[in-house]
Amino acid sequence: MRRVYKNSINILLFALLFLLVSFSFTNRSEALMSCMPTCSTTDARFLIVVVGPGFQTLTTDTLNLRIIIPGDQTEFTVGIFDGDSDRFLFNWDTGAPFLYRYTLKIDPDEDNLGPSVFEDLSTNFANNAWTDYTFPTSDLARNADGDFVYTLTAKALEPLNPAAPFVTGNSIKVRASGLVQIDEIFSFVSEATTIGSPGADLNIIYPNLDDSDGVGPEDKVGATYDGSFCFFFDLPEDTVEADFWDGDADRGNFDGTNPDTDDPNTPNTIPSFAPPETDVVAEGDTNTPQPFDDKDPNSDFNFLTLVEGTVSYSLIFPDGQVVRNDNPSANREWELFRVSTLTDDPSRVDAMVDQFPAGEYQICFEGLDINNFVSLRPLAPFILRGEVLPEEEIFTAVPTISEWGLISLAAAIAIIGIFTVRRRNANLGG
Repeated sequence: MRRVYKNSINILLFALLFLLVSFSFTNRSEALMSCMPTCSTTDARFLIVVVGPGFQTLTTDTLNLRIIIPGDQTEFTVGIFDGDSDRFLFNWDTGAPFLYRYTLKIDPDEDNLGPSVFEDLSTNFANNAWTDYTFPTSDLARNADGDFVYTLTAKALEPLNPAAPFVTGNSIKVRASGLVQIDEIFSFVSEATTIGSPGADLNIIYPNLDDSDGVGPEDKVGATYDGSFCFFFDLPEDTVEADFWDGDADRGNFDGTNPDTDDPNTPNTIPSFAPPETDVVAEGDTNTPQPFDDKDPNSDFNFLTLVEGTVSYSLIFPDGQVVRNDNPSANREWELFRVSTLTDDPSRVDAMVDQFPAGEYQICFEGLDINNFVSLRPLAPFILRGEVLPEEEIFTAVPTISEWGLISLAAAIAIIGIFTVRRRNANLGG
């Protein structure tokens, strides 16, 4: 009888230990991770900071990303993928090797002016891999909603080689244990500049690539990039019109087909929001694409960077409704895409819909060739975010400090309980 009692106590204690450990890991797996634009390390979808003459871009040398951390978290993680910027030795970047500075700031007012909590240079970041940092949350970062707000800034500083031309493109992804958002002009790209070895850009995008005797359709089988690019945002219930500004989409093929046209509801002027230091020109029908979409496929490199189909994008509603923009911008110009519930006048709007249901929307590009930079201008309330995944799909499930505390507590309870039961049984002669 005493042996049964003793074994029952031990079983209960070990069950308690198991439940506490399980509870700690279950709490962790319920958290969310988000990435901008995506979490994949092989899909070639990036944000890009582009600087210098020759690239003819619509963005500046600085990129700011907002990071929103739930108010009940005591710590958070921020990671940058491919934070280095030397394409001659490594992956995904273009132009001359450049030095970049990454800064994380406390920013509850979302004005990019808060104090810095972290700063490091691109030469200390990994190539083609995530570099992650964990920080405690600070009450100074709390906003009016009780969440913690930080801003991550990537800024181009100077060429790593002073003799190299002042031109650079640094492709990165960002992830965090919260929401990664962007509310300012930015550029994105599917970037690939190297070929010929298993670790080269195009060999990663096309895992079955064999260019020893030229390339063909069979080399694109199993591609990790298909010309699509999606961002997400929410719209409130009372929305009546939605404006989107896309820039430098380079509509127009090398053979003269599918040319850009003069958009009737976009003024033939440079928009007031366009940074003056960029290479922006007025919207029209004479801005020749650079590069063409689609480009001449009569070279192995062009064939591999070409995605069939003319570049376009769609607004996808929460209820599944789709409104397409089949005529986005050409080279260096900004073009307005307006969807309205008020009118179908083509001089004012591009499309009319009955209503904007509240909820999550997507803006998805298709037919976007590799190495074609495109710019977007989020306009309130369109705060864009990228991919959101359960945390366990992103980070290795290593216990945090709080989890180790729960595990240690459970183990201590179990050991004390077992020792007490055994001592009592011994005193009873069991």
